[in-house]
Amino acid sequence: MFCKTCGGLLVPKKTEYGSWMSCPQGHLQPELNQERTTITTKNLRQAANIEVASDENILAVYDHVCKKCGHGKAQLIEISCSYSDEDNIYRFKCGKCGSVEQMEGKVK
Repeated sequence: MFCKTCGGLLVPKKTEYGSWMSCPQGHLQPELNQERTTITTKNLRQAANIEVASDENILAVYDHVCKKCGHGKAQLIEISCSYSDEDNIYRFKCGKCGSVEQMEGKVK
């Protein structure tokens, strides 16, 4: 490659932007973009904070009576099978005390 201004042979030059072919005389090459462009954007949609009120699990939406505390709602936890001859494991986690009961599937 040759310089468009003086016709000299371009040599590789390392800069903070990467490697470029540059003229030994310091002429800029018009087809090479040697400037760094920075695009800055601001997040317009802020995330909503999730607050836990009265120590209850907000994911506990299934009707299930806890054997430990008697609370009426529980979170459903499904554990998929790891082999084809196994069943899925279903557990209910109490929304108030956090105790876990296994409902279906193989017990280890």
